[in-house]
Amino acid sequence: MSPEEYLNVIEKIALSKGWRPNPDREILLELSKGLLENRKRYGRTYCPCRIVTGNYDIDKKIICPCVYAQDDIDEHGRCFCGLYVSMDVYEGKRETPVAIPDRHAEMLFTSNK
Repeated sequence: MSPEEYLNVIEKIALSKGWRPNPDREILLELSKGLLENRKRYGRTYCPCRIVTGNYDIDKKIICPCVYAQDDIDEHGRCFCGLYVSMDVYEGKRETPVAIPDRHAEMLFTSNK
């Protein structure tokens, strides 16, 4: 599957969650490439903006869409990597910050989970 073709999967996931794919096509294609590379390398579509540790109990949290996506979208209007955005961001009614906190890194460095 090509990154272009994978955009259809991203769109379906977004719609099923009440989100939208990022309206910036260049960002979408880069993230789509990263997801497909991770699927080829690791067998799963791990978030391309996060480091895969090799420990499935930790890494399963970053299978796209990651477990942090909904909270990030609710709070900031987009997920950490920017693949998915809220409807109001998609419609141009809300700006998003350039960078948002990395909930996964916080979890890794502040808990024993």
